Amino acid sequence: MDEFERRGIGVVSGRDACGRALRSPGLTSDPGGGSPSVLLRDGDGHTRVRGVLREVIAGLEPLPVSVRAGIEAVVGGLPSSFDLVRDFARPVAGSVTAAALGVDLDDVFLDHLEVTTANLDVFGGTDRAGQASAFRLAVQLSRAPAGPGGLTALRTAHADGRLDDDELVLNSVVLAHAAYENSLNFLACAGLELAASPATWSVRELVTSICPARYVLRHGPAGPLAISLADGLPFGLGRHACPGSGVALAEGEIALTALAKRLAGGCRVTDVRWKRHPVFHGLSRAVVTLS
Repeated sequence: MDEFERRGIGVVSGRDACGRALRSPGLTSDPGGGSPSVLLRDGDGHTRVRGVLREVIAGLEPLPVSVRAGIEAVVGGLPSSFDLVRDFARPVAGSVTAAALGVDLDDVFLDHLEVTTANLDVFGGTDRAGQASAFRLAVQLSRAPAGPGGLTALRTAHADGRLDDDELVLNSVVLAHAAYENSLNFLACAGLELAASPATWSVRELVTSICPARYVLRHGPAGPLAISLADGLPFGLGRHACPGSGVALAEGEIALTALAKRLAGGCRVTDVRWKRHPVFHGLSRAVVTLS
């Protein structure tokens, strides 16, 4: 709240109020300046780019058998003591992101992808490291050989005139970041809840209740507003609702069901560390030791 107040951003909270704000035609995601990002525009341009991205995401619905098997293999291979972020959430989120893009992703790519949070922060992140990482990813994706999947689909849309040059470059990074960052944060937080109190949660409840992106920004006549998603709206509402919610639900259910089985014999959690960010909610570390 202090961070928003310092930047002159109002806050909307409460599920009903937030739902109305997210659907309001009087509020826009476009801060001006003509960004090619699907996150920072409305109107026909947003509808066109979102349509392309939705087609990409549809390629993972239902989640392919190979992706499901890869997630289960990650969880099945966890040692008796593991970090929920590095050993569980990161490889699971990375595998789904790789499938979404249709390219192989190494640890260096994922490192840069995590740093880009600052650059893609619609609340005004100015971290130069984040900007540099986003640029490197854009260049890497523009040069990467791609098989069937999102990157090829985006290139095809560009060749067909559905995306311009800037939209192709930036929204490739947006797709990668959205698929990875939100999954990484959600899976780690949900895993911590399972480890701390396994009898309290069902996997389905975890998938629909934990909100890795706590706020979205909208602009209106009275100035910018931070609209809470943490009041039961983890995928948003309205024209900017998360187009990948179905994939996220499937990914979460598979990974957390497998993790719950590994934790069934009991465990203890140590060295819990949280990320410090006004918008993105997630862990930087949490060590689980199985009984």
